[in-house]
Parts: sequence; C-alpha cells; structure tokens
Amino acid sequence: MIVERLPEVLSLPTEEKEILAEELLNQVVLERDKDPALVDLLRRRLSEHKANPESGVRWEQLRDRLLKRRHA
Repeated sequence: MIVERLPEVLSLPTEEKEILAEELLNQVVLERDKDPALVDLLRRRLSEHKANPESGVRWEQLRDRLLKRRHA
C-alpha cells in the first residue's frame, strides 16, 4: 500500500485525512481532464484578476446570478 510508504499520513487526525483525500481526488480529476485551452484560459483570467482584483465578482454573487438564470 502507498500509505505504508507515507507513515505521517496515518498519524493525521481523521478530519485532515478527509481533506487530504479530497485534495488528492481533485488533483486526479484535474490531471485526467486537463484541456490545454482551458488551462490557458484559467491562467489568463487569474493574471487578469491579479492585475485588477476589483474587477471580479464574489463567488456568492456569481452563484446567485447563475441560480436565477437556471430557474428563469
């Protein structure tokens, strides 16, 4: 087992193990579904955001707009 090679993982509290498992699963999904065009777009948008953080929208606002659009 891989976890035997990483004994420090076994000593983590349960909550941190759950977080680690979720992070690893997210990484696997990202690696499997890596679309170079999407990665490039996300990098450009991140650069734009760093250059002008006020131009963005908070997640809660975006979520609300999307939900309204979905239910319209």
